[in-house]
Amino acid sequence: MQSEKTLFLDALDEEDPVVRQRLVELACRDDDELRQRVEALLAAHVLPANPLDRPVGMNSVAGRAIASAAESFRPTQHIGMTIGSYRLMEQIGEGGFGLVFVAQQEQPVRRKVALKIIKPGTDSKEVIARFEAERQAVAMMDHPNIAQVFDAGVTEDGRPYFVMELVRGVPITEFADSHLLDVRGRLELFTHVCSAVQHAHQKGVIHRDLKPSNVMVTLHDDKAVVKVIDFGVAKAIGQSLTDTTIYTRFFSMIGTPLYMSPEQAEMNGLDVDTRSDVYSLGVMLYELLTGATPFDRERLDSANFDELRRIIRDEEPLRPSARLTTLGAQMTTVVRTRRTSQDRLATSIRGDLDWIVMKALDKDRTRRYESASAMSQDVLRFLNDQPIEARPPSRVYQLVKLARRNRVAIGTALLIALTMMVGTLASLWQMSIAITERNQKVIALEEATEARQEIEQFADKITQANLLIASGQSHADSGRWQSANEDYARAVRMQPSYFLPWMQRAQLFIRLKLWNEAADDFRIALDLGAPTDSPQWAGVSALLLWTGEAQAYRNLASKNAARVMQTDSPFAWDALRGLVIAPDTHQTITAQQCVERADGWLRQLDTPLGKPRNDDPRRPRRPDGTDGTGGPPRHDVLGFRELGDSLPIPVCQYITAIAHLRAGDYPIAIELLEDAGSDDRWPFFELVYAPLAMAHHQAGNPDDALAALELSYLALESVARELINQPNVVQDSPWFDFVETLVLNREAAILIHGHAPRPLVELETLRQQSLEKLALEEM
Repeated sequence: MQSEKTLFLDALDEEDPVVRQRLVELACRDDDELRQRVEALLAAHVLPANPLDRPVGMNSVAGRAIASAAESFRPTQHIGMTIGSYRLMEQIGEGGFGLVFVAQQEQPVRRKVALKIIKPGTDSKEVIARFEAERQAVAMMDHPNIAQVFDAGVTEDGRPYFVMELVRGVPITEFADSHLLDVRGRLELFTHVCSAVQHAHQKGVIHRDLKPSNVMVTLHDDKAVVKVIDFGVAKAIGQSLTDTTIYTRFFSMIGTPLYMSPEQAEMNGLDVDTRSDVYSLGVMLYELLTGATPFDRERLDSANFDELRRIIRDEEPLRPSARLTTLGAQMTTVVRTRRTSQDRLATSIRGDLDWIVMKALDKDRTRRYESASAMSQDVLRFLNDQPIEARPPSRVYQLVKLARRNRVAIGTALLIALTMMVGTLASLWQMSIAITERNQKVIALEEATEARQEIEQFADKITQANLLIASGQSHADSGRWQSANEDYARAVRMQPSYFLPWMQRAQLFIRLKLWNEAADDFRIALDLGAPTDSPQWAGVSALLLWTGEAQAYRNLASKNAARVMQTDSPFAWDALRGLVIAPDTHQTITAQQCVERADGWLRQLDTPLGKPRNDDPRRPRRPDGTDGTGGPPRHDVLGFRELGDSLPIPVCQYITAIAHLRAGDYPIAIELLEDAGSDDRWPFFELVYAPLAMAHHQAGNPDDALAALELSYLALESVARELINQPNVVQDSPWFDFVETLVLNREAAILIHGHAPRPLVELETLRQQSLEKLALEEM
């Protein structure tokens, strides 16, 4: 029989009151006295921990009256209640501390919404803090696959609430089963979940309770739409979601055990990061493929608290393809809802999908996917018959993938080769059969041995290189620059034909503002075939131009031109920005085509522009960081970046303006640049000065051109000083805004003055600072 304390702690981890009551009854069995003591502890837990926080003595008559009122509360009492401009119509959900209702909004528009409000009697510090955290977390999201927040407030009796998009859907697993989605359909639906989670992570929020019931799917015009809901246990990454601390019970697990990562169950103070959500995504994909979770639901339900934690932390689950063999009678339902047979389902999952799922479920979070986006990309590679990254890409494995993508061509080649072999054997038939067979066996044995050794050595080197890359990233994140550089250098020497070590070391040099070294590594990674459709390549075009890597820039420009001409290419704005940064567009795309693309994309954006600045948007910045008007110092400007397919509106206007500048549309370029520079949401609006100077010069406005060029140079000086004086401060604007300003300022000076601008001496000081961090000689 468990102790009173153990039962109390176990019950606290169940937020659903019904499940909590059933847990206590099963654990206590016939011991009524033990059950009453545990229930008394649970009832007292929802009251303020400090007696001074209680409005009246809880042993008094008034205190018992309050407790009785809370005990007799029924959700139906809310039906018909009006909160602000919302009338509650029906209850559709209930959590450990919140109630969810369908509400009718009366004004300013009439529509049905979902309204979530704290339960009466559960307004402890922890509950209010978590509810406020959820409200803040969901309000930060702006993604088509995350339920949108419309409003928030506090009721007359002081209970927080918020209003969000009403999602009439079903859990993703139930949707997939009821619509008989095959494996491909389930994977395509899963990538939308990854996209939503990646957006949350970019906003600095970890969900921490991802499970099918929090991923709803509904149909819009016969198209399945995913909506991620319930950020009730969300945690901010490196920041507070609210102005107050989020209170959490000591030694409490946050999340649902079936979908909980080992570090959540560990409860040893280890910071939970975005890879915890990657683990939960792995469990969800596991269930979508097999119809079961990695650990049996009944087994976890029956385990005590310590045993449950041990299972999650220490036991390795079966691979999805192996899990299918344990389902028994349930297997009939699983294959029917996936429109396949048992053998075909196991074959389709075995191999790549096993690797993808098990990489996400790795107990060591450093070996999981680094992000939800990385996991989604691997799923897409599987769907496109491309090599996945979930296991070392051996030559044999890549050859198998190549054969699958080119079945017809390889089959024809094999047929021709077979025909030639038969003819050769016929012509040599008269030779000594015994000698020929002996020689062939010896040669085949030698070749097989050499091939096996080569494959094993290659796989071993890739594995060691990846371990060194992970170690380098850990050192860099902790500011151990020399150790990080040494790890990356060893990975490069160990596998020089592997592009990833070069890219990772280039990112290290970027962080240290060692532009030439970063450009060299990016050039080598590009030559080795590194994919360029990821955020890591944003700004590399400007970096290559600034450091004189002309051929590498042309190679990257050809890839950017292809992405710009595609209608559904990711990060298309970044690709277009990499093209128009140079005076001449790539030979495969004209300046007018760039203009047409930019204008079309800009028209599709419906986000309103920010309020114009009260003073001159082209005002210079003083070296001390002020704007000359008595305003506060400017923010640091080299870390802000909104990743994904969408950029801030002023940045999109800026890119469109450069496209018009390259096409000779100078008045349009000037108008767009001035609009972009006046938007308060852009931390580094000074980026518009150099192209504005060129546009004014070409339009015949020499005074405006000279003024804008000088402002551009002053901005560069100010930023460079900030980087020297505050090298460890996280900046507001991405590094490549600074490099791009250097490139455009140089082009504008040559155009207007006929020569390069005066040297920026701060760059050499910044370089020496970085070299000292690495303890290297001048390169």
